Amino acid sequence: MYYSPGDLLWFLLLAAAAWYIWANMAAKEQVKRAASNHCKQLGVQLLDDTVLLMRTRLKRDRRGQISLQRHYEFEFTSTGEHRYSGVAVLHGRRVEQLQLSPHHLS
Repeated sequence: MYYSPGDLLWFLLLAAAAWYIWANMAAKEQVKRAASNHCKQLGVQLLDDTVLLMRTRLKRDRRGQISLQRHYEFEFTSTGEHRYSGVAVLHGRRVEQLQLSPHHLS
């Protein structure tokens, strides 16, 4: 059985799309764990147990290599009454930033 170059191109595109989806799911789980742990350390509660991908871009890391940088947002509460937002930045496989907005302490 022979494959044309067009068939191989479609196969490569499908494989790249599958890898991208799988990598995004793994990154989201990593950020969700980091945000949950950070919230627990600060005595606040991560709401809805979820993070939302806001932006993805290519950026150089500290070693000069290009990798994906993903920006996530999440919500938390300190008193149970108000929702506050938080931001997490994942660069490659490293959580680069985890920041909570100003909030009331319980």
